[in-house]
Amino acid sequence: MGKKQSLRSKAAHFVSDLTTVLLNPISDNLTNSNNNKPSPPLEEAGEFESESRGSESEGIRDLVDGPDTSSFAAFLYSFLSSSDSDDHADPDGQVHHDIITVADDPLSDLAMKENVVLKKSLLFTAIHQIQLVENQPKTDLVDEPPETSEPSMLISAAVRNAMYASLPSLVQGRKWMLLYSTWRHGASLSTLYRRSMLWPGLSLLVVGDRQGAVFGGLVEAPLRPSTKKKYQGTNSSFVFTNTSGHPVIYRPTGKNRYFTLCTSDFLAIGGGSNFALYLEDDLMHGSSSVSETYGNPCLAHSREFEVKEVELWGFVFSSQYEEIVALSKTEAPGICHW
Repeated sequence: MGKKQSLRSKAAHFVSDLTTVLLNPISDNLTNSNNNKPSPPLEEAGEFESESRGSESEGIRDLVDGPDTSSFAAFLYSFLSSSDSDDHADPDGQVHHDIITVADDPLSDLAMKENVVLKKSLLFTAIHQIQLVENQPKTDLVDEPPETSEPSMLISAAVRNAMYASLPSLVQGRKWMLLYSTWRHGASLSTLYRRSMLWPGLSLLVVGDRQGAVFGGLVEAPLRPSTKKKYQGTNSSFVFTNTSGHPVIYRPTGKNRYFTLCTSDFLAIGGGSNFALYLEDDLMHGSSSVSETYGNPCLAHSREFEVKEVELWGFVFSSQYEEIVALSKTEAPGICHW
């Protein structure tokens, strides 16, 4: 209704202007020659000019005192509200434009209105999507690790989550299977080597000392003793410790490839001037120091330590999990050293 009234008003102004020009050509010419300004109608033209200047001054004030546009959503709100600033509504509900042309095309005016409606719809949709993203709760990108085949005597929930997040994507999602533990299979390095052959691939060696530290490393199974003291493993390996109060991972520095060394007398991880982790063949004593392979500090509370528990975890495909579990039970349990 307001649009129809606006068109009628424009048409009335046009007829009035045309009548004034036709009926008073002499006065128009005198006015134009003296003032160099278009005559019809002088008072209304003055109003348009003042309103236009008022809009410009308001625009300048908006630049200074406008809404916060520090975020993209605020910018969209500001842009949307600025698109409505050209129209002003009277108390009677009629809409008046700041700038009125003599002849407007109704079809083009309708197309412009549809374009404004479409733009507003797109802006509101974008603002809604941004608000959904901003209000979305922050969650970890890494899923929770799968359940273990049986409870661990060493790995807490915090350590396990940290280890799972640090694993290569190749083994994430697989089931955790306890291949070896001193409390179940006895304290024997040869038994650890033998049971590491149940599932080849990356395995997690976890050691706990009697002072409460938990540490170890990601190794490549099977662990095969070498008489030539030849290292094995890949760059996917790492060592870790919780002596600082939370799990810390140390990855290869690239200085050497001394990842894992297996002999019949000891098992060592990391190398250079010192081993990052060293376990004797009885799995009762060990040591830890700074290694060039991983750039780690001492992983235990002291350089020399007494072993409390040792566990070796494999990451098994779900389709073969039951088969490997059944195979692992054929191993006769050992005797713990305490």
